[in-house]
Amino acid sequence: MIEKLAIRDNAKDGFYVFIPYGFSDVYLMTNQNKIFMTTDNFLYASYKLYYSKKYKSYKLFLENFLDENFVFDENSQLFIEKKFKLNPKIEKEYSDLGFDKFLKRYSKQSYRKDELELNKSGLKIDEYFTIKYLLYVNKYDVSSDCQIGKDYIEKRVDSFKQ
Repeated sequence: MIEKLAIRDNAKDGFYVFIPYGFSDVYLMTNQNKIFMTTDNFLYASYKLYYSKKYKSYKLFLENFLDENFVFDENSQLFIEKKFKLNPKIEKEYSDLGFDKFLKRYSKQSYRKDELELNKSGLKIDEYFTIKYLLYVNKYDVSSDCQIGKDYIEKRVDSFKQ
């Protein structure tokens, strides 16, 4: 994943390199016990504006920021889409069920062949983002089809096949 995301840093003369992967949301745990949700595009922009002098390459930046043990200092600069705390009820459910049963509870078979949809019915907004975060840390990504209002769950490794 990092190899493919880091390709965009090969841009010459300030041209943006488009990467055609479904990966988009990135979640970072903060030192204030909150989650920052950002995107691969915002992460790259943050690197270019704030971190390119500290890290020799975008790849090194990604290896640091996307490490599962990385804790982001909330006072540092980063473009983010959302900041939230994990929902304790969903966290407990995840802990009690284990990932496979948790995935089964919050997914349903899609009308698309061999795809899963996120089962959002009855979820509060903090529950929704907690579920997306827990999927993310288990190497699943959620992509949204805004036109029909469905979220699709995909293994991250499948997002980068091409």
